[in-house]
Amino acid sequence: MAGLKWVDVKTMEGELKGPPFRRSWVLVSEKMCDSKNLAVGYNETPKGGQVPPHKHDTEEEVMFFIGGKGQFITDNEVIELHDGICVYNPPGDTHSIVNTGEEPLKFVWIYSPQLASHKVVK
Repeated sequence: MAGLKWVDVKTMEGELKGPPFRRSWVLVSEKMCDSKNLAVGYNETPKGGQVPPHKHDTEEEVMFFIGGKGQFITDNEVIELHDGICVYNPPGDTHSIVNTGEEPLKFVWIYSPQLASHKVVK
């Protein structure tokens, strides 16, 4: 069983993803701390940036927005984003996230189960 773990995002170098470019930090996962059922991370998308359209076939995803402005876009709706918005995205729904503001769009994400990229390769 995994013991108590903690990380300081300020001491970590996030993974640059893109284009379009954004930076993501994996904070909790099987690779990071032996988590078995979920992954947690932090994302910063710069002004004019986006998380391109994609979907997760089996993973539930929760995003809690803590800074900036943007839009969460699905096939059926657009949600205006600002700090304090929490979005639950069920498996199989295509979505994208666009920074529409002047500052980086910042959010915490949670996957359950975690993505294959978060797991230890055996």
